[in-house]
Amino acid sequence: MKKKTIITLLILVALLLLGALGILTLLNSRTTNSEHVRIYLPEGSTYEALCDSLSSANTDALKQSRINAFNLFAHALKLDQHVRPGSYVIEPHIRQLTLVRKLRNGQQDPIRLTIGRFRTPQQLNEYLNTKLMHNSFNVTLDSFYIIRPNTYEFYWTVTPEQFKQRMEKEYEHFEKKLPTTHTPLSTHDAIVLASIVEEETNNNAEKPRIASVYLNRLAKGMPLQADPTVKYAVGDFTLRRILNKHLQTDSPFNTYLHTGLPPAPICLPSAASVDAVFNAPQTNYLYFCASDQMDGTHRFAATLAEHSRNAARFHQKLNSLKIK
Repeated sequence: MKKKTIITLLILVALLLLGALGILTLLNSRTTNSEHVRIYLPEGSTYEALCDSLSSANTDALKQSRINAFNLFAHALKLDQHVRPGSYVIEPHIRQLTLVRKLRNGQQDPIRLTIGRFRTPQQLNEYLNTKLMHNSFNVTLDSFYIIRPNTYEFYWTVTPEQFKQRMEKEYEHFEKKLPTTHTPLSTHDAIVLASIVEEETNNNAEKPRIASVYLNRLAKGMPLQADPTVKYAVGDFTLRRILNKHLQTDSPFNTYLHTGLPPAPICLPSAASVDAVFNAPQTNYLYFCASDQMDGTHRFAATLAEHSRNAARFHQKLNSLKIK
């Protein structure tokens, strides 16, 4: 074999090796972020917006020298022509090709959504509209009671209808686990009562006794006279002292003016409050009042005379503390 031919072959082999090495380097190109980075791509996002999100989420997420590899893969897999909306987590030092495939396929990472003790549908809707892509959530008063406080995983792009369907399934699962013999109330009414118990105290140990008071009042046809319902009717949840003017607030939620339960929950009750209603003990209590010890506990009474004495001590304490 001629020397010139050998040299040519060696050059070709070298070029092939360099090409193969370049391809391997390209395929193994990784992001430089050392921590997880989450980006959000709204509906209608362009490829340029995607690149901006990658840059602004973490300035070291994709160094300029590596963006070329990302662009090459994005063009080859047509990510640059169609960006799928969603929320994506970029793992530390993920391969560029893997990242492009993830974004192209719309493989979202769910977000954790904590639904707590919201008092009104409006509060819940405002929360959902700030946490999720769509800003048209409209949970109504009629469906408010099916929402269960908990931490859920949702895709950021979940629609209001999909959210509603998920909550309906969660409610069906919750309802199947409830006792059927411990309370004469329907599930809806039990949740409404549990919402009152929830607003009465943070002391889970006292919740069953508080529930028993209200169940006894309902059984006797007495008005519940629950102060939290007055706060709800007034629309001021910061009230520390309920005055006579507050008791006159005309609202179906004011249980001083209207006998029976309010038409809907006054908050989303915790599992402890719901359990308290379904497992309330048999008592003869018809009254309770915050303790003058101001420790978050209550004094319970079976007679109005006893309750009046408890209430007098509590109001005396409020006066001494100049709480109005």
